[in-house]
Amino acid sequence: MKLYKLLFLIPVFLFASCDLDREPYGTSNFWNTEADVQLGLDAAYAPFYEEEGFGRGHWWVGAASDDMVINRSKGDDEALTEFRTTTNASGGQFDNWKLMYKVIRRTNDVMKHAPLVEMSDKSRDVMLGEANFVCAFAYFHLAKRYGGLPFYDWQHPEEINKPRETKTETYKRIEAYLKESIKHFENQSLWTRDKDATGRPNLGAAYGLLAKVYAHWGKYTEAKAMAEKVINSGKYSLDKTNNNGFAHLFSPAGEKHEEVLFNLTNAPVRNQGTVTSVILLSGTLSGGTGWYYFAPTKSLFNAFAPNDTRRLVTLKGAGDDVHFLGKTTTLTNDMIKDMTTGYMGTKYSAAYNDLSGWNWESGADVPLLRYADVLLIHAEAEIFLAGGGASNRTLGVPAAAASFNEVRVRAFGGDVTKAIAAPTFNDLVNERRCELAYEDERHYDLVRWGLAKEVYAAATVATDPRGPRTFDPTKDAHFPIPQREIENTDYLLVNNPADGYSNFK
Repeated sequence: MKLYKLLFLIPVFLFASCDLDREPYGTSNFWNTEADVQLGLDAAYAPFYEEEGFGRGHWWVGAASDDMVINRSKGDDEALTEFRTTTNASGGQFDNWKLMYKVIRRTNDVMKHAPLVEMSDKSRDVMLGEANFVCAFAYFHLAKRYGGLPFYDWQHPEEINKPRETKTETYKRIEAYLKESIKHFENQSLWTRDKDATGRPNLGAAYGLLAKVYAHWGKYTEAKAMAEKVINSGKYSLDKTNNNGFAHLFSPAGEKHEEVLFNLTNAPVRNQGTVTSVILLSGTLSGGTGWYYFAPTKSLFNAFAPNDTRRLVTLKGAGDDVHFLGKTTTLTNDMIKDMTTGYMGTKYSAAYNDLSGWNWESGADVPLLRYADVLLIHAEAEIFLAGGGASNRTLGVPAAAASFNEVRVRAFGGDVTKAIAAPTFNDLVNERRCELAYEDERHYDLVRWGLAKEVYAAATVATDPRGPRTFDPTKDAHFPIPQREIENTDYLLVNNPADGYSNFK
């Protein structure tokens, strides 16, 4: 069965939780069979599907970038994304924090019980590979946002109120989870998954996520090596269907392509998917009502070169055609008048074209890790290892060309004249922006490259209605820890900024 079908078979007790979801379940008749462990593992995915998981929870930080703005008034979140506060009173960010720790607790339970239950070696390896990967993914999601984190360890369940670990120790732990995942997946040579497990992680996902972790850590030799594990496997490729592969990938027909290494598989049925699609759409569209929480910026629009096929997939404005509920409409300004930037995000909206009626859950899958990202991490590693980077932005690096141009040429319908023989750091910065818009990357990229202060200060109201913003690399490198969680721990959690917790040492 697909994951979205399994979610509703999970015992209710698995969903009981407190803030860090660390309480004992209090059951004596579970964790006895392979089926029990499988249900426990399925439960670990469930928080990702919630509204403040990857329904919209990842975009509260996405709006800190220059790609999108908060389109509906959310004072606490606006203060955070405009870097005007060191107190995190955001309800959405607190909910996202809690959801990720639910994932962490549930994957730890699988790690604890899977070795003790009778099952085949293959089943055990697959479950432990998944559990370690998903645990690492949740921690990395939080580490990008907050830096050093408190850790839950099933081997020490009595430690339920722990201080944050340093950012360096946090990354070491994430690295360890991913290496453990790789070990189990390697035991079964699990490069691809069966149809019934579509979207679940495999070796490409584990190596790919580890490559990204190393890039964020500044360990480019290791990032390159892990990315090459994925590339050289020969198991993955970009979607290039009909020379319009990017559009195909973000459509119901292509969303399960091998390019997607880790995917939230959805169904267009109420409460069986995420609300990702509806979050970005205008509320004045005919035939439905989007929630218009976020609006893409003119700055993002300007990042796309003419004929870049990704632009019309990613965002649309007046004069662009929108396919919606079986009809094609040319947008006017009046049709999207609730979008403060004049643009509407459409990257996840293609599923609505196949629906006969309005539904909050369109059924669109949400890719959480793509092969294109891994290719660009590889190109980034080559550029940095050759001496390029924020301090040497125009150095051309031929070694980065192959992986970089796989992504770039696809964006122009296979036009090889668009290839760049020696990509520079500047080329990489823009390519990642256009390829990965709304995918929880842009703000973190700018911060880790040391560009956030410069880029945000250079904005104008013509390209971003917020105008220039003041980003302090010391104060704003990570968001403050949710205030309610600090209070829940009786102020045991040190808030950001904090030396060693919001920077590597």
